[in-house]
Amino acid sequence: MAKYKTPSEVVSPKKNWGLIAVLDDEGTEGGSALAIGRWDGKVALAMRWNGDDARPNGNPQSRGVPTWFIVPDKFCEDILQNKGLARDKVTMARSLFSAS
Repeated sequence: MAKYKTPSEVVSPKKNWGLIAVLDDEGTEGGSALAIGRWDGKVALAMRWNGDDARPNGNPQSRGVPTWFIVPDKFCEDILQNKGLARDKVTMARSLFSAS
């Protein structure tokens, strides 16, 4: 069992962030994760590092609560072009961006 918050459990700050889907999760302690969600109602990519035994909340965090880093718009397409991302998830993310 993971000793860190899995990306699907990271839902803060609830006032600003709404998780739609985790696009990529290395699934390991200290690994990274990429998600798509809504930040203040606008579709956004977000990233974070999974925690470990010493830092179970990972990074970033705010006041001890795990959060996401919102990727600036100018970097989103470059990230979605990464060959390591599942094609169906990239297609879903691009359709969400184009619909917004």
